[in-house]
Amino acid sequence: GIGDEGAAAIGEALRGNEVLTELRLDVNGIGDEGAKALASALRVNGVLKSIDLSYNDGLGDEGKGVIRDAVSGREGFELEM
Repeated sequence: GIGDEGAAAIGEALRGNEVLTELRLDVNGIGDEGAKALASALRVNGVLKSIDLSYNDGLGDEGKGVIRDAVSGREGFELEM
């Protein structure tokens, strides 16, 4: 999997994303640090409508919480963890 480092790189790319609407990152070894990087990007990316972070065993309550907070209030956003 891509792990936290890869998730951080994807997070950086998402900041400038104007096309990608769905992102599947299931089973990628992403933990809380990677989730924090993705959450930061999700706060500024209004184009993405769906993200799948299921089966990332290192993703704990802290990481899940920051992701949920980042997309809360976004109508129709699909989040899988």
